[in-house]
Formats: sequence, C-alpha cells, structure tokens
Amino acid sequence: MDNTQREIRNEIEATRAGMVEKIATLEDRVDCTIQGVKRSFDPKYQTEQHPWLAIGLSVAAGYLLSGMILGRPAPKVALPDDWDERISGRQRSTGLLQSLVGMLSGVVTATAVSVAREYASGFLSRRKRNGHRNGHDPDAPSGGGQRDIYSR
Repeated sequence: MDNTQREIRNEIEATRAGMVEKIATLEDRVDCTIQGVKRSFDPKYQTEQHPWLAIGLSVAAGYLLSGMILGRPAPKVALPDDWDERISGRQRSTGLLQSLVGMLSGVVTATAVSVAREYASGFLSRRKRNGHRNGHDPDAPSGGGQRDIYSR
C-alpha cells in the first residue's frame, strides 16, 4: 500500500507541475494579447509604426473638421448699395465669427501638418541612423528564431 500511495503522490505532483506550467504559458499569452491591444490604441506607437498614415489621417481630419466648422462657403453675390443699413449687428458679428473660425481652422490645420511632417522626418532619420536601410533590421533575432512581435 505504501507503493501505491507514493505512485499516487507522484502522479499528483506531476499533474500539479504540468498545471503550473500550463497556467504560466496561458498567463504569458494573455499578457502578450493585452500588450497588443494596448499598442493598437496607442497613438504614439501607431505613429511610429505608420508615419505616413498618421500624416494622411491628420490632413484628412483637418479638412473634415474645417468643413464641419465652416460649412460650405457662401456664394458670391452682388449686394445692393444700402445693404449695410439693412443687416442687423447680429448678422455682422456672425459673419465675423465665421471668418475668425475659418482663419483659426486654417492655422490649426497648417500647424498639425507641420508637426506631423517634422515628427515623420525625425522618425525616418532616426530609423535610417539605426540601420534600418538596406533591409537590415537590428531588432531581428540573430539566431534565426522567430521574432516576438510584441517585444521592442
């Protein structure tokens, strides 16, 4: 009976060790998945990985936002000579406000494009300096094994 108890205990220990190993593997996979999801929504990381897409999206967003704020430009019409007397002060201030919003939107869009261009230029020069040109990737494993896509 002593042998049977030892065998059962050995089986229990082996099962326990196998479960611990499987749980550790599962935890690693979950951690990698969580990191991948976090990076999917990290604007800094995504801009580093896809600088031209970030520039294009910032230009498109500026264009769409300026269209939403300003709407379509009013058609040019010839106004009568006594037009200033006919319109109220509220209508004048609305036109002035639209003009100011248009100028501000242009400045914000131009600034965003300039910042994105500078960032992309700096990123590309750092990438070139670090040896990414000519197909050489310093992050690639030297032993020929698989590269972990989540490690950086």
